[in-house]
Amino acid sequence: MTNINTLQKVLGFSVLLASLLAGVTTSGVTYAQDVVLDRIRAVVNEGVVLDSDVRSATLFFKQQAQSNRQALPPDDVLAERVLEQLINREIRRQHALEIGVGVDPGSVNRAVESIASNNNMDTLQFRETLLQQGFDYDLFRDNIEQELLLQRLIEREVQSSIRVSSQEIDDYVDAIKNDVADQQRYRVQHILLAVPPAATTEQLQEANVRAQNVLKTLDEGGIFTEVATAVSDGARALQGGDLGWRALQELPAFLANALRSMEPGDISGPLRSNNGLHIIRLAERESDDQTKLSETLARHIFIAGDEANVERQLGAARQQLEAGASFQALAADISEDPNSSANGGELPWFSEGQMPPALEEMADSLEVGQISQPFRTQFGWHLLELMDRRTRDINDSALRDQANAALRQSKVEQETERWSRLLRDESFVEIRS
Repeated sequence: MTNINTLQKVLGFSVLLASLLAGVTTSGVTYAQDVVLDRIRAVVNEGVVLDSDVRSATLFFKQQAQSNRQALPPDDVLAERVLEQLINREIRRQHALEIGVGVDPGSVNRAVESIASNNNMDTLQFRETLLQQGFDYDLFRDNIEQELLLQRLIEREVQSSIRVSSQEIDDYVDAIKNDVADQQRYRVQHILLAVPPAATTEQLQEANVRAQNVLKTLDEGGIFTEVATAVSDGARALQGGDLGWRALQELPAFLANALRSMEPGDISGPLRSNNGLHIIRLAERESDDQTKLSETLARHIFIAGDEANVERQLGAARQQLEAGASFQALAADISEDPNSSANGGELPWFSEGQMPPALEEMADSLEVGQISQPFRTQFGWHLLELMDRRTRDINDSALRDQANAALRQSKVEQETERWSRLLRDESFVEIRS
């Protein structure tokens, strides 16, 4: 027998519910009213994206953005961008099913455990913290599953074709040892206006008009992150186009060449590649001797939750510390970090990227022995004391491994953009108003 729900989705029927609160006719007969509970926002090959999917994903993303203090475009624009992300996710899900790639629940559990551990929590504490922050835990798990599925698709269909030559590694290592420009790191913001590799003259003209409109908006004071979220076709669009900190060797040559002559705050573009037109902004630049590794030692007191009394509790704890109270004793007494509270709140030595960004930023702003004001990460509130800093030399073998990993990742990112666009172009998508 044909599954009714499947038939409804394929034919585009809305899901309806007969209301018991129907009006009564003059004859006394009560009729049911149809109440729309959900509707289809997009048909994607044999699947659909529902309006409820878009609403839930948009709310979840807004909560994440709020935690990361990310500027967002208007709600209607954001919902359109989230819809595009869900369409691409559905395309990947169907493609994975066709080629036999999947993610089992155990893999999702291990990924969640790893994320919880990186934030110094066990899985139960992590789940409770997310719920306290208002996050939908089931949606969080689903996002993790989809990210793992994407990783496995990339491993199978993209990474297998990536090659990094010994000469490329030699050039990378030579540059970070001898070239001043290559001994710096660049925080890059990025907008991609996708254009097919074999684009027609008309398609290129249309893309150029879009690019000029974007540049005009930015020139008139538009916030880059908001504009990127609204218009970029890049993988980091919903993160405001932020590519993070990159060395020049980790970027395609056309981006690296543009960055060499840019100052922080400068915008460049449109720049042409096989994936389309690019507009970039240099947000920050800093010196970075990649032959050395900077590490930080700190201790903290952590309390989950976002209630006002949590911040006040840590503020009172800070006053006790300033008055001479023992950090170790307070951490053992009130910290909710199970991995560090028994050790006086001390965290392991960490380098960049190993702790939540807000915690790393706070550590960078402190002097040795200084205690922070209470501050918030997406998992709760912290007091942090900087204990020490150190720098270690990286040997040549490790440098070559670092070069190989960076070059490979750069190529994977570029090829993934092309692969994603190809999957989309080969799919049937009908967006409904």
